Amino acid sequence: MINKFKVAFYGLYTAFKDKSVFIQFVLGFLAVLISIILKIKMYDFIIVLFCICMVITCEILNTCIEELCNMYTTGYNEKVKKIKDMGAAAVLFSSITSLIVGIAIFIKYI
Repeated sequence: MINKFKVAFYGLYTAFKDKSVFIQFVLGFLAVLISIILKIKMYDFIIVLFCICMVITCEILNTCIEELCNMYTTGYNEKVKKIKDMGAAAVLFSSITSLIVGIAIFIKYI
């Protein structure tokens, strides 16, 4: 059981070395700081944390998809492009949704 946690934490460490994942983490950290500065209510903070986790999870999964596709081919492939585009769309969709939720929450405290 302990080994499964070690593997998972190593995966998290590996993910955060990726530039895209790291950027999402930094943006999430800034959202947490803003939440603390604005002293938002606990239930709003939980929603903000959920949105942060959703975006970072999508980014990690998108990075995994890209790595798998790159193992398949490094050249242009229409099917690989479609797969990578859909992975990027998941990140975009979760990011836009989180932005809308964040605006709706933070506007009450400004």
